[in-house]
Amino acid sequence: MEEKKQRELEELSDEVDIILSYKDTISTEEINNFVNKFSLLSEYEIREKIKELTGDSVYIQESDGKAIEEKQYEDIKKIEVMESTEEDLKPHNNISQDSETKSMSENEPFYNTPEEVFDINNIPEVSFVRAEVKYGQLSLEWGWPRGINKVMLCYRMDKFSLSSKDSSAHHILIERKAGSSEGDYTMDRVVEGNYYFSIYTLVEYGKKMIFSQGQRRLVVNKIPEEIFYEIKIKRNILGKLKTAELVLSTDKKEINVPPLVLIGRAGNMPLQKSQGENLVTTDYETLTRDESLSFTIPIDSIGRNMYVKLFFIEDVNSKMYRIISPAKDKLYFK
Repeated sequence: MEEKKQRELEELSDEVDIILSYKDTISTEEINNFVNKFSLLSEYEIREKIKELTGDSVYIQESDGKAIEEKQYEDIKKIEVMESTEEDLKPHNNISQDSETKSMSENEPFYNTPEEVFDINNIPEVSFVRAEVKYGQLSLEWGWPRGINKVMLCYRMDKFSLSSKDSSAHHILIERKAGSSEGDYTMDRVVEGNYYFSIYTLVEYGKKMIFSQGQRRLVVNKIPEEIFYEIKIKRNILGKLKTAELVLSTDKKEINVPPLVLIGRAGNMPLQKSQGENLVTTDYETLTRDESLSFTIPIDSIGRNMYVKLFFIEDVNSKMYRIISPAKDKLYFK
């Protein structure tokens, strides 16, 4: 259970980082989406994680205010129950034949299948939504709730759909495959931009289709910013290493570079951060096309027959940036 919860926390961090890459705050609506999506995390834990990532305690303060309102509401409900008469609390079993056979009103539950009963004001939502963009394809997956056999998938490129009937959205009706617990949809050759998905479950009652409130998922398809690096060295007249620098550059007008670490390893090129020693660590930096960034590599940390390689300190940044390495022989100290 703890391992699954940790995975949800990591996925939450990834999604918060993506949202903060193009705006400054996390909305209440987005927090509610997180609460619905991450079943192992409480709303407080989600807000606590957002506070940790943003450094803004307002997300916890909002949670405390909401908890007070909910407590007041529960207290009112308790008073209402206590004031109910004994007659009100008795079971009513004297249902007439006429009441058993009357037609359904719009506020009553109805059957979608012989086994399932749904309240038209509370159609069950998909249990989760996952998304990934890879090799030019966007893949969307969701969990089918019990008794639901169709969803209406809507998406826009500017904002979330206003409803399942939003005329500005693309609409795809998808039926559940027999025996499947998960649904999926794939888009080929997706363009760069934001995809605002809403998945509405639906049930059919007579000739009417009744939709749920919908589950939302933002998918950011952004071409990673490229960070180039090289190692510049100077030697004295005897050929001994005098200075060494890590130099970063970009072909973009300006990018915000996340923290990086240069790892050195004797004998072989490091393939992971753990395969060597830390030579240089950088902080958040602004990098421009016109001006490179340089960081001194301590000479005493460079050994003979050593290879060096640059990594992100936080792997999640690999979704937004790409490190472009020079040739292998340019990263080697004899």
